[in-house]
Amino acid sequence: MTQRGQLAAPTVLCPFTPRISPHADAVQRWSLHWATRHNLLDRPGARATFARAKFANLMCRAHPDAGEPELRLATAWLISIFVLDDLLERALVRDPEPARAAVTEVVRLLRDQQPAPVFGSALGRPLTGALSEVWKRTEPRVSAVWRERFVGHVADYLAGTLWEAGNRAADRPPLLEEYRRMRHHSAATDMFFDLIEPMHGIELPAGLLDDPDFAIARRTAGTVIGIFNDLVSWPKEAAVGDHHNIVFSFQREHRLPLEEAVTAAVAEHDARVLEFQIARDRIEARWWSDPTAVVGITDLVHWIRGNLDWSMESGRYTPAEVPAQRSPDD
Repeated sequence: MTQRGQLAAPTVLCPFTPRISPHADAVQRWSLHWATRHNLLDRPGARATFARAKFANLMCRAHPDAGEPELRLATAWLISIFVLDDLLERALVRDPEPARAAVTEVVRLLRDQQPAPVFGSALGRPLTGALSEVWKRTEPRVSAVWRERFVGHVADYLAGTLWEAGNRAADRPPLLEEYRRMRHHSAATDMFFDLIEPMHGIELPAGLLDDPDFAIARRTAGTVIGIFNDLVSWPKEAAVGDHHNIVFSFQREHRLPLEEAVTAAVAEHDARVLEFQIARDRIEARWWSDPTAVVGITDLVHWIRGNLDWSMESGRYTPAEVPAQRSPDD
């Protein structure tokens, strides 16, 4: 157990095998060149911070069986969304109205490739160019139905970002149930789960997408990732007075000491892992003969485990901040 201030970092349930693509190092090198080419690393110290973050490793853990070109594309999406998130967080505080208009333009850009001038002025040419490129590289790989689903999930993510910004501006702590609902959007997991399909050159069958157990598996996988990220990041958010963390929501709503609030968040994380496993087992029992469906559910497993392992190796977090994993028998 490692110490964070006066609290020990908790352990979380993660009964999945770690994997990483053999292309990880090559994709990491490519990603540094790509971000540099798009002028996304112009701030002082940005290149060193980017290299330590190892964004490529997250994508190579989430999709360990994908090819190198596909992993490059996924990593470019991840970098673009991290930059967008950072820019929106600062812009929505500094100059909120143009930034809110730019959020609308992100969706318009993805739908018709015609961003309005406010898009570039609010978020800058580098990010506009990066988003345009990754979308143009994604479009030929997917159907119109997939594109509409994906754009809808991007819109959900942006709505979550606006919700958080509004709360920060009003210094309004979210209620626990509200936070659970909106964290699913702000974590952007649905849009990244959609990218499983172009990573493998597949499109999930409508029957699987409509399967209630698959919906549960996607929702719980996203929740597990969001809660784990909160367990990693709450000390930093506490330091800047950011209310958006499930630990703080438990602490306020149930009047818990901080240590008990962390424990409650871990318990919710672990319960969602078990719920995911049950849904996954039911899906596999019905869809085992469809290789496309197997890929769709398997990469959800990789995402859960990969997010944990990436957090341990990424320079975005110190080792003492990252919860350890345990097996069901621990």
